[in-house]
Amino acid sequence: MEKTENKPRRNHELKLSERNKGYLTGIEKVISSCDTSLCLVSSCGNLSITGENLKIIKFNADDGTLDFEGTVNSLKYSGAKQSLIKRIFK
Repeated sequence: MEKTENKPRRNHELKLSERNKGYLTGIEKVISSCDTSLCLVSSCGNLSITGENLKIIKFNADDGTLDFEGTVNSLKYSGAKQSLIKRIFK
């Protein structure tokens, strides 16, 4: 039998100030980071942040917090857990 680790789900919060400074909680992983996009895995699904001059200031994997700066043009969540039936009958 395979042993699975049950991690408690972290609360996810996003604070954005003046579209140029952000603070996130509930971040599980940074997938990629460049000056035009940040791709993250949060406790509420994948999060893609696009903009200009984006830069991660601090990421703490232990508590799931991330600070970033740069001009934010869009925030998009994907990959949130949703049943197949709900996706088919949208």
